[in-house]
Amino acid sequence: MENSNQIIPEKIHLIQIKWIKENTIIAQDKLSKNPVYNFSIAHNMMHNLEKEIVKIRLFLDMNGAIDGKEIKQGGNYEVDFLFQIDDLKTHFQIIEDKPVFSGIFVATLLGICYSTIRGMLFSIWKDTILNGVILPVISVPELLNSKR
Repeated sequence: MENSNQIIPEKIHLIQIKWIKENTIIAQDKLSKNPVYNFSIAHNMMHNLEKEIVKIRLFLDMNGAIDGKEIKQGGNYEVDFLFQIDDLKTHFQIIEDKPVFSGIFVATLLGICYSTIRGMLFSIWKDTILNGVILPVISVPELLNSKR
């Protein structure tokens, strides 16, 4: 991994975003108070080394709760992010016949994906009762360990 810790933004091209699952759940009854939302997020990563393409799928589950009791409000989402990476070979080593990507490279892609999905969901929710719900800021290194 030559220059494995050097990320050059101009060599990362987000070429496609595709919704795989978009399931927003809105409670039918009037709620007694504003819910607290719990989020879980995970990812998986695929690649085509020859074409220098990396795909990251984010899985996001959001559940509302009032006074610690879960309510039927929230959602489940899956989104694919497809990246074209110039000089992808500089970001991985082959170990036991498998590519192992540098942590900073994967963390960079995950950060791009997560910040993008935050904005996408904010926009989707703006005309619903979920208006104003914003995904929390997270630790991207923790997201690295949240594979599905």
